[in-house]
Amino acid sequence: METFNTPYGLITLYRNETFIANDFREGSYWEISTLNLLKKYIVPSRNILEIGGHCGTSSIVYSSYLNDGNKVYVYEPQKNMYKLLVYNINQNNLQDKIIPFNMGVFCYNGTGQMNDIDIDGGGGVVSKRYEEENHLICNFGGIGLGNGGEIIKLVTVDDMMLDDIGFIHCDAQGAENFIFSKAIDTIRKFRPVILYENNEHYAKFFYNTVCNNYPSYSAESKFDLKKYCMETLNYSKCIDKFNNSIDTLLLP
Repeated sequence: METFNTPYGLITLYRNETFIANDFREGSYWEISTLNLLKKYIVPSRNILEIGGHCGTSSIVYSSYLNDGNKVYVYEPQKNMYKLLVYNINQNNLQDKIIPFNMGVFCYNGTGQMNDIDIDGGGGVVSKRYEEENHLICNFGGIGLGNGGEIIKLVTVDDMMLDDIGFIHCDAQGAENFIFSKAIDTIRKFRPVILYENNEHYAKFFYNTVCNNYPSYSAESKFDLKKYCMETLNYSKCIDKFNNSIDTLLLP
């Protein structure tokens, strides 16, 4: 493990974590430019839902934007990443601000399976990169739903029964359409600002991997969140490639 002392608190990562760790080693903070820009869209008196929390780098910054009493609810499916998320929450004394769940988010409640190949990083076997091959790099934050990997618990957004969600951040490696197809009630009720990785703006292999491994949910795979928010809910603005990224920002 490697720990960095940042303006937002202590961040501990696996030493062989690629991409994310590089920013910290260079004295920066992962995606801090985007996080800073998002602050003006986050209402401090409302709660945040983060889907795909990794080790908590975004959650920790988001928590600093909220009033006392408001929460960041963060879902991370991978067991080792979840443990690291909890560790980072605890070492920064944020147990009352950040509420973690060791679950994936999808279009049904039950179980699913992650990829065991790091298709967005070193191309190695993820389960080996934690110990026996920890001298080799791995993009632990880029592991999505697929096959051959860890069996995880899944839940839908609408079945979380969370209250007053003012902002949703979804980074789910190609599963976004599936996830939001079962978040309609939550979005309609709370009209949150939504930041999500848009399948139109980055390599389709993430999305195709999820589709190929969950063929029974073809209808859910075609859900168009942007169209739903802009045309059905009359959201005020859509910003594609927010901050020159692969993310789309939807504003109510």
